[in-house]
Amino acid sequence: MSKSNTPTAEIPRTLYERLRALGIIGAADTRSYNVGASDYHNHVIQPWSIWLEYGLNPFDADIIKRVLRKKSGESRADEYRKIIHICQERLRQLAVSEEQGCGDEM
Repeated sequence: MSKSNTPTAEIPRTLYERLRALGIIGAADTRSYNVGASDYHNHVIQPWSIWLEYGLNPFDADIIKRVLRKKSGESRADEYRKIIHICQERLRQLAVSEEQGCGDEM
């Protein structure tokens, strides 16, 4: 083990297991690279970890992904336009759900 990988402090086993499940500690090889032009693999906490921890629906997860990524060839303005579009669709879904008496569960 190299010096840079030597642990300097212990954490409780339950916290370790939680962080491992989220891919923050002992992450599988899939976390060391990405497919495409985004830069997720350069960060300790990736969107996947946030989605898992918060149990996000696909629309909320997509918003988090777009806020966090810096993708070569796409402007931040384009990302925010996409986020607005996603939010508009989610609001439409929630309005339909409320009309049907389903609440936020749709």
